[in-house]
Amino acid sequence: MSADRQLVPGEIRLRNVSRRFKVVHDKSSTLKELLIRRKRTVYSELWAVQDVSFDIAPGEAVGIVGRNGSGKSTLLKMLAGIIPPHDGTVETAGTVASMLELGAGFHPDFTGRENVFMNGAIHGIDEKGIAERLDDIIAFAEIEDFIDMPVRTYSSGMQMRLAFAVASHVDPDILLLDEVLAVGDEAFQGKCLERMYAYRRGGGTIVFVSHDPNAVEQICDRAILMADGHLMSDDVPAKILAQYHRRLADGAPHAGDGLPDEAEGPGEGASEDDATRQWGNRRAVITHAELRSDLEPREAFVSGDPVTLRLTVQANEALTNPIVGLQVHALDRTLIYETHSGLDGATFPQIGAGDATQIDFRIPALPIHTGTFKVTVAVSDDGILCHHLEQWLELTVFSAAQGNGLVDLSGQWAVTPARGSSTP
Repeated sequence: MSADRQLVPGEIRLRNVSRRFKVVHDKSSTLKELLIRRKRTVYSELWAVQDVSFDIAPGEAVGIVGRNGSGKSTLLKMLAGIIPPHDGTVETAGTVASMLELGAGFHPDFTGRENVFMNGAIHGIDEKGIAERLDDIIAFAEIEDFIDMPVRTYSSGMQMRLAFAVASHVDPDILLLDEVLAVGDEAFQGKCLERMYAYRRGGGTIVFVSHDPNAVEQICDRAILMADGHLMSDDVPAKILAQYHRRLADGAPHAGDGLPDEAEGPGEGASEDDATRQWGNRRAVITHAELRSDLEPREAFVSGDPVTLRLTVQANEALTNPIVGLQVHALDRTLIYETHSGLDGATFPQIGAGDATQIDFRIPALPIHTGTFKVTVAVSDDGILCHHLEQWLELTVFSAAQGNGLVDLSGQWAVTPARGSSTP
């Protein structure tokens, strides 16, 4: 695309855009130190966005995803014209409406009605134009009984509903949204989605920042992945979200054992909560428990990944028939899976007193679709419980495919003529 070509309404063009911020390291300086001792403020520069270029065509819906601090919101603020880039150019054509921060653009002491007219004026809509839209805005925001109260008395949900109602009813060429579905109940989120669909059908351009993969897939026909201020990838949402989830899984903290090295179990450093979540006769104890990929300990995975549960069992007395078990629960205590080595037909050799043994339970491909879960582990000897660790590990799973739900049942659709049917 030629950089000299005039943009048409709804079009966006970024070329080599960068933005930096100053990070102050010494915030303890008093006014006296600044005026009398002339103490210099120590700061460094943080590049929130670096050398980002992309084009968005009129009518496109583009999602921007990435971890916190990746530069998503900074990018959106530059698109909105709230902050300028330090390098590069940001071009937008036509009118732009944005909902970037909760309560942004609202005066807390003005009523909801007054703020609607003020925001309309900011977007270039005269008083008559806002008056024509006012009833629809109030009805959409569901604040009929509060529209003449100061916005400072509104809950966060009410502010969000009013902000989205205004931004989506001023008929902009470009609509910028930052986590618009993060606040509000399920019913209102559905209304927001319907409004965004209608806006798209009318030819509007949407740039949408969200941590919700389902919303990005539903709304957007394209997605951009940001990391450390850089544009990492630009593709269809399914591919971008798969890359995003892989980065989340790879960047999650490694799963620690949470257990002391001593074979006696929790030592002086163990928390009271840790002590209440383990029991047994301690003839043997689990001194180390972790979830692993093929290469390293971790607690976050992508659906379909290989997962290994690794335990270290220390025998205080000889174990003649050691059996190891596990349970996986959802956060609402729903049992997802439970098994033990005896049930699976696995037999382990005896463990001598004072000896330690490493035991692995390997899942070749994790069949969970998405969610966060708790893993319980235990070791027994000939049916007598030695050590039980209740919900000791946390397992986070990010989806690798589209669809919703707990279990990954990804399949393929096919259509064939029914037997005996005739094609008209």
